Amino acid sequence: MIATILHLIMETRKNRRDYREYFVRGEHLKLKELKSKARHSYLDTKRKKYLFKNKEYIPPYPRPEFHVSHVKHDTERGSLCWISKDGGFKDPHGGVKDPEEPSLVWWSLAVAPEEIRSAERRLLKKTFPNRTKEQARRQQSFLRKFASSPAFSEKSRYGSYRFTFRVEEVLEAYSEQFCFGAPPVLRVFRTSLYKQEVVYTVLVHSPHDDGRFSEYPELPDDDPNAVCAYRREENIFIWRPEAMCGTHWYELNYRPEDNLMEAWELDDWPQYYVWDHVVLALHVESGQVLKFDSDRLRQNLKFCERDDVTIAPKFYFDDSEEAQSVIESLWPESSLEKNFAGLSL
Repeated sequence: MIATILHLIMETRKNRRDYREYFVRGEHLKLKELKSKARHSYLDTKRKKYLFKNKEYIPPYPRPEFHVSHVKHDTERGSLCWISKDGGFKDPHGGVKDPEEPSLVWWSLAVAPEEIRSAERRLLKKTFPNRTKEQARRQQSFLRKFASSPAFSEKSRYGSYRFTFRVEEVLEAYSEQFCFGAPPVLRVFRTSLYKQEVVYTVLVHSPHDDGRFSEYPELPDDDPNAVCAYRREENIFIWRPEAMCGTHWYELNYRPEDNLMEAWELDDWPQYYVWDHVVLALHVESGQVLKFDSDRLRQNLKFCERDDVTIAPKFYFDDSEEAQSVIESLWPESSLEKNFAGLSL
């Protein structure tokens, strides 16, 4: 009886940033499944407000499939200095902040503008397989208007400095440094719920740690029903967002008679709902560093403006002039490239 009850509810804890997190281990739950679990859990009012928002107030929105080839790591000045000194990335707390959590280095999927356009083309082809060339010519771009969540933002919630690497480069470095050249293992780690944010975490670890992490199922390579998968032969993550908007400024309008999709601007106030994204948690033991060549670190580093809502305290963020000075001191041979496009790779 107790086991059945525990299976129905979400676990909860304070994470390493001291935010209340509700989570389910070993699953990437779609919103319907997440709501089912959450109904049996003691969620606070703020989480209920977003997750259980009346469907009548949520305008229709697209459900695309993104093929993502890059990951990003946002950080602030202090951590940037350590990254430069160490020549790479480590868990700054070495697992001390959360003794129940392995020592992890965190990355997020970085969806480039071209990947949004490609996802739009796939969605249109899937929805209207018989559309004509003339109908395709008349189709206006619409998907970018729905990409309003922080997952797609050019700004940062964590710090003024963003490293963006190809997935292939990160996993190859991890393989060489921690897996003796073998492919790393990718597992479905958990689904986490914050106030408005749903996080799908993928655990990356060495095959030598299979026994330690065997309770978590391996990430599928191309399950059409999975929120997230990894296609090894192409070195891309497949992400099928459950809620890509966060703030809904538009509603999706289908015109099946013309084989067209449109984004209609809402007449009323924008609607706020949950939003989701995918993060990678690379298992890097305390004291170890996922290393990259110093030039590669500098080449893949961009300045980010501060987002309106932040996770890190706002005084952790630098303006462009401060960032320029910091970068020049850490990489004297280079100057900071300020890239407001963020994900234009």
